[in-house]
Amino acid sequence: MLARNMHMLEWKQQLASILIHFTKLFYDTLYHSYVAGTNYFFVQDSLIFTFGFCMPGKKNKYLLVWFLSLAIVLGPAYTLFDNYNYDFVENPDIETYMGLASFDFDQSPVRRYRVLVPFAAAGVNFILSPILDRVQPWTFPGPDFSLGFSFLLVNSILVALCGLLVFQLCQQFGISVPGSILGSLSFLTCRWTAYAAGLPLVDSLYLLVIIMVLLAIKTRRDSLIILAIMLGPWAKESFIFIAPLIFFFHPMKKGKLLFWFVLSGAIVFSFRYAFDQLNGFSASESIQKDLGHFDQIGPSLQRLFSFHGLYEILSIIGLWGAGFLLLIKKEFRISLKQLTPVYFYFFLGIVLVHALLSYDLARMFFLATPLLAVWYGKFADDLVKKSGLQFFQDE
Repeated sequence: MLARNMHMLEWKQQLASILIHFTKLFYDTLYHSYVAGTNYFFVQDSLIFTFGFCMPGKKNKYLLVWFLSLAIVLGPAYTLFDNYNYDFVENPDIETYMGLASFDFDQSPVRRYRVLVPFAAAGVNFILSPILDRVQPWTFPGPDFSLGFSFLLVNSILVALCGLLVFQLCQQFGISVPGSILGSLSFLTCRWTAYAAGLPLVDSLYLLVIIMVLLAIKTRRDSLIILAIMLGPWAKESFIFIAPLIFFFHPMKKGKLLFWFVLSGAIVFSFRYAFDQLNGFSASESIQKDLGHFDQIGPSLQRLFSFHGLYEILSIIGLWGAGFLLLIKKEFRISLKQLTPVYFYFFLGIVLVHALLSYDLARMFFLATPLLAVWYGKFADDLVKKSGLQFFQDE
């Protein structure tokens, strides 16, 4: 046993050395590619992660995956945060959520109830603003560096949790550890991941809830699905389209599921009613605006079946899309078919509904990337198995 532990420790030390060189190359590339100084906050996270691999014991695995996810996403997220054109006309979502974080509730009737992430950012800002106000770069293009940076921290932590849950989802489908890491990388390096982490948005929480649902159905965990049901309506109202996925595919008794749905809805609508009453808003206004999204189906279909729509879809995953060329081979198609459960296809239909009701196709199709991560992990394992290599085999 001692010899085996020494062998594992030596292996992890070697892996840590490789990762240190990788992260150094990664951040040096960011440094020379973008504005000087945009990445100095994040080297420490990378080192914590890489040195953490030297600690024996499987109990640290998920913490290390979370650190890896955080280290990967923070660099691009900060670069976007520090260079983004904060045009509230082009992106009114940012104005809404920064307004909510500043306790200005006279916002869009569609988005003003999504308060969890803005309130969390407000709390972080309350603590860190004395420091952040002093170190604000004079070149920062946004309206409030301290509040924006607080959103960055909250959203990056949530996106890193998404990366961890994607890793766990891959593991639940029998994918190796390296294959699961590669699957998580396919999610963390998507075009919209940096937006979810770096800008004052609430997409990170909604994405986290969706991955929780996918994982809870696979693992049959009641506690995880209950947490998703309670958080979902707070993240986005479109969680109502995720509810059928939970109802039909999670093994919890339907009576219990209905109870949790009713309880969650009662809490959310009680908050919305009190929120509207205290601020003098009309409750029917938000419902009318939500229903107005159905008018977007026609234009969304036109964009979807056009060159622009094709570009939007392909731009989500970028070069990762080349992995689907493997489906030319029959054995890969068979392997993917055997891996994919029915609820994955049901979920893809739900993502399509999100996209058709939205003004931004790519941002909604991005919700499917956790599912794609499982497929990429499977592609990686199958490729290694087919080539006879040993890199992706677990101990």
